[in-house]
Amino acid sequence: MLKRIAHTFDGYIWQSDLRAMPAHKRMLIFWLRMLQVLVQDFAGGDITLRAMSLVYTSLLAIVPLLAFVFAVLKGLGVQENLEPLLFEFLAPLGEKGELLTGRIINFVDHVRAGVLGIIGLLVLLYAVVALVQKVESGLNHVWQVREVRTLGERFSHYLGVILIGPLLVVAAFGITATVSSHTVMEQIVALGGTGHLMLFATKVVPYLMVIVAFTFIYAFVPHTHVRFRSALYGGIFAGILWEFAGWAFAALTVSSTRLTLIYSGFAILVMFMAWIYLCWVILFVGAQVAFYVQNPELVRRRGREDVGGRTLERLALHIMYLIGRSYHDSKQPWSREELARRLRVPTESVLDVLGRLRENGLLMLISGRIRRYVPGRDMGTITLQDIVNAMRLNPSGAEDVDSYLKGVPAVDTVVNRLDHAIETALGNGTLRELVEQQAVIDIADVRRA
Repeated sequence: MLKRIAHTFDGYIWQSDLRAMPAHKRMLIFWLRMLQVLVQDFAGGDITLRAMSLVYTSLLAIVPLLAFVFAVLKGLGVQENLEPLLFEFLAPLGEKGELLTGRIINFVDHVRAGVLGIIGLLVLLYAVVALVQKVESGLNHVWQVREVRTLGERFSHYLGVILIGPLLVVAAFGITATVSSHTVMEQIVALGGTGHLMLFATKVVPYLMVIVAFTFIYAFVPHTHVRFRSALYGGIFAGILWEFAGWAFAALTVSSTRLTLIYSGFAILVMFMAWIYLCWVILFVGAQVAFYVQNPELVRRRGREDVGGRTLERLALHIMYLIGRSYHDSKQPWSREELARRLRVPTESVLDVLGRLRENGLLMLISGRIRRYVPGRDMGTITLQDIVNAMRLNPSGAEDVDSYLKGVPAVDTVVNRLDHAIETALGNGTLRELVEQQAVIDIADVRRA
């Protein structure tokens, strides 16, 4: 019975025609599909592996990172806000969270540049940079970004994250302290019905600041263009999930006494690592929500996404045509996200094809806020055979298996005939001719319409 119910529910979600539904129903089906895809992505194991690796890096980086934040807050004259912030973060650990907060703050107070020396400072700085770099790598994986930032871009972005973070802390505590002051509370209550509504709003402020923090990370850290709307949806989802996880973890901590009996003095460390792991998982899950909101066409039933050689060849010809047509018509170049959305194929497949086309000099990447592609050389010199061969032949730098493959003469004859047939079919056709031919067809279609 459960299998039948699950099958019926699955069919309703994935086989329903969204275009025939009202807007609210389309939105409901979309989010149900996304939740199922999120569960499948989580079961894949990539998120858990990256979260586990970040736990180890977090243990190394937490003291130097907090020391840096403490220095920034001290320069702003609000360093006393660091301990309440850390205590709030570790609140789900219960009494052990308060104990752990005191120990960490004690460690931070004893970090002195003169005592550590140059080597010690470099080690601490490396721990902080490694943490931010792993977070960026994880978010880039979620957004299916393969290009990495240059050293200069990394320095500016990492410094921005480390500096803007403390400023957000100051803003959060400033707003919270203002709305929580006794004088402000009295004035709000004096407003009557409106005052009670404002009083409720003041209690929501801390939760909004958590959402703002997640939104900032999703919008700023990935090495790709993330729309604010997508980052906000991811931030809201992650913020709600984080608050719920904190409540559930706190309830589990209070009711779990066997953990202390098993791990004894290490129980506080085990609980701390488990909470850090859960926080990183929430960060990546929220990033996936932001990714799917920005790329709704990729919210689909999971299956094998490997594509065959024929599909790669067809995909390469379509990508080169779209990029060439845009360049021919002096329109905005295509980005990888737009190509995946236009062709309705997995972004990974588009990246594979784009990578091979670039290796063969058929495409050039335009660096910028959104990375876009243009033909690598004059379209009149790019033959259709060049495009197909970029998919059929071994990538540059790859091991040349053909050179030592001990083949069978009869089979090699068939392969040579196949190569000759492809060359004959493609002839001397170029990308420019393909673009101009389709342009003529489009003009004729418009006139007939």
